[in-house]
Amino acid sequence: MPKISIIIPVYNLEDCLEKTINSIINQTFSDYELIIVDDGSSDSSIKIIEKYPQIILFKNNHLGAGLSRNYALKRAKGEYILFLDGDDIFDKNFLLNMYQALIENDSDCVICSSKELNKKDKIHDNKPYPQGWAWDKLVKKELIEKYDLKFSSFNSSEDFLFSYGVYFLADKIIYLDKCLVFHRIRKNSLSKKRKVENIFLASKELKELLVKNKIFEKRTDDFKNIVLKSLVWHYLDFKNIYKKYSVYKLIKAYEKEFNILELTDIKFNKYFKIYKNIINSKNYFSFVLKYLFCLI
Repeated sequence: MPKISIIIPVYNLEDCLEKTINSIINQTFSDYELIIVDDGSSDSSIKIIEKYPQIILFKNNHLGAGLSRNYALKRAKGEYILFLDGDDIFDKNFLLNMYQALIENDSDCVICSSKELNKKDKIHDNKPYPQGWAWDKLVKKELIEKYDLKFSSFNSSEDFLFSYGVYFLADKIIYLDKCLVFHRIRKNSLSKKRKVENIFLASKELKELLVKNKIFEKRTDDFKNIVLKSLVWHYLDFKNIYKKYSVYKLIKAYEKEFNILELTDIKFNKYFKIYKNIINSKNYFSFVLKYLFCLI
């Protein structure tokens, strides 16, 4: 039985996949299995994967990254699980540092810092809340199975439910102050094509998970802070005016579901101010005018 199962969904990554695989093969920690699910690639990704006999390869018909991860999870044999992206690069001590931190602290999950490739100053830490992606987290498989944690079926924001499910349901999480993952932002990545409504649906799924496990009332403010940041970040990040307007409308529509205006312990004051002005605005035009003239 391997200590760690590494799961990577792949879809048309021929331009960077080999570097990613090599950064795993050359790790200083070797007690792992590497599972790659090719999600219906039409390029030479499969040929690249097949050059490595130690890789466990599954082939699917473009189910999406979330469902591909769920598929591999059912077949993983490791005690601990890592869900990585096929276009990232990993420090050679990534697995060793993560595993040692988890074992030495007897934790359910360990989370490291990460950095965007080609952006020296762009480091992602995990304060006051961890990032909503999966590729910086080593998680006990026991925790995943206990709560039946899964990825959403969406083509974007699919790791939000899993990542924050781990955050809320783990008894103990260790934050490793080391930058061990180097994240690649590609022009044609799925994250660049994300659908507006997916983050709202993922947030609703997360609330349902917390209610089901009877911890929503205890962690309401944490939930609202995380959702607040995610929703407003999406509004600010979208450059397309139609997508911005769609986020604006959905924020208004989902306020009754999330009740973010009732947040008491506000962690993101700037985002809360923007959110509050969206809810209270008469229309999108009046909101944009306030925002443009720095009244928000």
